[in-house]
Amino acid sequence: MAGAGVLAVVAVFATALVAGAQTAATATAPAQPMVFDANAAGKVLMRGTIASLGANSLTVNSWGGVWTVNLASGAQILPVAAGTGLSQFKTGDFVGVQGTIDQTASWTVSATLVRDWTYRAAVTQEQKQNIQSAQGIRGGAPRDYIGTASGVNGSSFMLAAANGTSYTVDVASGAEIVNRNWVTIPLTGIQSGDHVRVYGVNASGTVTAQIVRDVTLPATSTAR
Repeated sequence: MAGAGVLAVVAVFATALVAGAQTAATATAPAQPMVFDANAAGKVLMRGTIASLGANSLTVNSWGGVWTVNLASGAQILPVAAGTGLSQFKTGDFVGVQGTIDQTASWTVSATLVRDWTYRAAVTQEQKQNIQSAQGIRGGAPRDYIGTASGVNGSSFMLAAANGTSYTVDVASGAEIVNRNWVTIPLTGIQSGDHVRVYGVNASGTVTAQIVRDVTLPATSTAR
């Protein structure tokens, strides 16, 4: 019965907050409105700004105050470019949370999904810039080489093409190094066995690369 009481209070509280938000919205419409919606089963949709970050948790400023958000096992972290943890998230970022109310702790949500909208916008902008830059580089007519990477070392690696030809790839200073989503990655992020596309000029088997794109990373191709 105690758990049901908690959920009832939360549901009433959430309804009041949503009503308050709708009233406030008639006066001013914030670009990133806080949201807190919970149903009688304890399912939660929350949006707000990050107050603090831990390895597997964060606190979020949203309606009613500061909420603790613990990542449930297998929780989905979005956008995909952020990886599987919270390392790319920052204090002040605007986030969305889906999950359930933790009935064993006050102001706590067990999250099944956390999406960083601020980081997503930054990733989208970075993708556009990288694609535009790549279009300019490819317009200068360097050839496209496709194959499997190995032996990443310093600023070079080996590339084995499907026809059996092997190339040494020297990555030029200032070259674009991106994943399949056109998000910038370090050269060290490319692993042996990754499928890679290289744009550059070949001189006797050595390709000086202006663009290196690892199309193996990440495993999911949508930024969401």
